[in-house]
Amino acid sequence: MAAPEAVKHDGKGRQAGLCRSPATEALPDDWAGSDRDRHVGDIPDAHCHLVDLDDPDACLAEASQAGVGPIAAVSMSPAETAKVLALRDTADGRVLAGAGIHPSRVPRLDDAALAEEIEQVESLAKECDFIGEIGLDFKDASDETQRQRQRALLDRMLDLAARLRLPVNLHTRRADRELLERAESFTRSTGLGAVLHWFTHSRPLAQRCGEAGIWISVGPSVLTDPAQAEVARAIAADFLLVETDSPVSYAGRAARPVWAREVASRLASLRGEPLPDFSARLRRNFKTWQRADA
Repeated sequence: MAAPEAVKHDGKGRQAGLCRSPATEALPDDWAGSDRDRHVGDIPDAHCHLVDLDDPDACLAEASQAGVGPIAAVSMSPAETAKVLALRDTADGRVLAGAGIHPSRVPRLDDAALAEEIEQVESLAKECDFIGEIGLDFKDASDETQRQRQRALLDRMLDLAARLRLPVNLHTRRADRELLERAESFTRSTGLGAVLHWFTHSRPLAQRCGEAGIWISVGPSVLTDPAQAEVARAIAADFLLVETDSPVSYAGRAARPVWAREVASRLASLRGEPLPDFSARLRRNFKTWQRADA
């Protein structure tokens, strides 16, 4: 699942994120805490479009000040993958780089253009930390021909992840059960980690993820949507992550990586856990997703 249906994940619908330096924009009062609770790397952001932010470096600095990191920076095209790698290599361990082609791009690419992008991503992925954002999006692929092309791309990306021994970061919209089945098969056959991002709309499917060893990253919707908050509360503790999907527009604002702390705080409250303990769990889960076959 992704952010709300009104937001397209094809590079057109996301609102640019505005980040000011931490010195000029104070954090909300409910994010204040002890120095121990706010140290860098406290809460990972498991899904972020970092290169789409107006000033990624300022957003990284803001996130670090709030104790958010590392950030899993997904990409939707080979051009974005190259940019993500450049950010990762100057971010002092605060960024993990993802290589991928978003399924919503498929209907807009002819076969030759798609084949060229696949070749480019396969080359760049050798330097990356995970494969993503990849998946199925049957809203943007409205006919069976385009859905078959999405399936073929997903198979190619999952094969790439298996060859390189990299975890995957997955998108689904209107294709939940099919995508989950493919994630289950991938994890079962490879032992590698798979995370479904913003997958908080179905309690039965969320519970099935836990049984299959599939991670779910929870987004900002839990801050305002009681139904999604209830689903998030039921996610298996060892397969729970948080994300911001920055800079997706949610509740009239463009998300930023720093929001991961607010999402984590809300989830900790929902689940009756102190935030430091819950943050430690998120760090363990994030590391296990990265090295599920270790």
